[in-house]
Amino acid sequence: MALLVTDQGEIDSLRTLLNATHEIPRNLVLKLYTGPSTPPSEQDVPSATKYFEPYNATNTSGYGTGATTGYPKCNNNRTEENQNYEDQYGILLNGNRWTIATTNTGQGIAKTFSGTTGTYQIVVAPDNSDLKKGDYVTSATGIPANTYVVDIDGANIEISQKLTATITAGTACTFAVGRTTASYPEQIFTFSGAAGNVYGYYLARANNMPETLHGVVDGGTVAAVGTSVEKAGCKGVIGNDYIELIETSFTQAIASGAQNAFVIGVDAGGNLTSIKVGQRVSGTNIPTETRVAGIDAQNIYLDKPITGGNASGNATFIPDVAAELTVGQVVTKTGGGGQGGPDAFPADTTVVGIDYSKQTGTIGPKVFLSKQLTDNVGTASSNDKVDFDYSVMTSDPSGSAVDHGLSVGDVIYIAQGTTSTITAQHYTVHTVPTNSTFTTSPALAGTGDATLYSSIFFAEQFTNGPYAIQNPGDQIKVTLNVSLD
Repeated sequence: MALLVTDQGEIDSLRTLLNATHEIPRNLVLKLYTGPSTPPSEQDVPSATKYFEPYNATNTSGYGTGATTGYPKCNNNRTEENQNYEDQYGILLNGNRWTIATTNTGQGIAKTFSGTTGTYQIVVAPDNSDLKKGDYVTSATGIPANTYVVDIDGANIEISQKLTATITAGTACTFAVGRTTASYPEQIFTFSGAAGNVYGYYLARANNMPETLHGVVDGGTVAAVGTSVEKAGCKGVIGNDYIELIETSFTQAIASGAQNAFVIGVDAGGNLTSIKVGQRVSGTNIPTETRVAGIDAQNIYLDKPITGGNASGNATFIPDVAAELTVGQVVTKTGGGGQGGPDAFPADTTVVGIDYSKQTGTIGPKVFLSKQLTDNVGTASSNDKVDFDYSVMTSDPSGSAVDHGLSVGDVIYIAQGTTSTITAQHYTVHTVPTNSTFTTSPALAGTGDATLYSSIFFAEQFTNGPYAIQNPGDQIKVTLNVSLD
């Protein structure tokens, strides 16, 4: 059966979705759209004919050039690295300005019921077709306040609190929907010129794709030849649907590190260039599970203070062996590195999940596969190497590479281009090898052209719209409410 999302779970879900705690680097952007004229549906995705913004007065897509209507670019409200959204249009929202609470809608659903004291079950009549999990029982003898529906099985309703009395059949009760709503203060768009008919608004996760790329048909290309990451020392047993990666480590001599400080100095040379932010680091008086928080030449900043005395000896660094891997990558026997032995991977085997937890000894993360292994992996050094294959997107509208402005963690929608075998869906940017290339999670598969859009998280059509923007100074005011029932 489906899990019930409690009111507190709904509140926490909205906090996460809307970035109310600022734990997600990117806030949402409020955008207006001038098409389509039909109300939003759950199947809607960005396209050349849907959810384009009021860049011009023609009610047609103006992507590829700057807005001529006064439709604004984002005014940043955060200054951290990789959060510059000056090329994004719309109003950048501040996650902690959302007010989130659960209220009873007050819409009464009249029923009759029966039940036995001390139990969690009632029987409702005449039927339960209009009830669902999470609905509140707002008025009923023998049912405590703040009781809600946990499960429904025919006429039998499981509730969240015990009955305090035995109820005979035909006793009246009332149910009501409990709705968790997030509200945001009114936002105002002021136009400097005609912008056509504005039908509604939507929320997208912020990114900084430039106007020369965002929404431009065939703005991206995935080449036929993919990229591979080779992992050595892999272990796998025939019949299992996972392989295990081997952790590696390296050391660098500690030159300085005072007790209670968050920084150690290390020697030059050696493995200095291999030290990366996020790596686990250990050594004398360095706390367990300390990680590299920053690097400034030979100064290595830690996320925990040195304790029990000064740091000394060697610092041992453990790279994230699964950092380059993500869901959707194709798994194959390595094509190089002297790999021998049998091929344990059926055709089209892909990564379906990664357990990042350390196992035992040097055994690191488990990489779960879409198909079972047909042979053992890692029985010898001649067959312990595995390739993880994926494709790279190049931002090249008009055939010339341009800066895409994207950062790791950005969420965008990639649509198929004129000729493409790419799966159209939301993607998260996984790596950014260059200013004009990026990889995604899930990994890109296929080839051809693609069109890159901002994501759509929430959308709404104006009840009394569309609003015709015709003159300088015309305004549209939006008060946001996002609800989970």
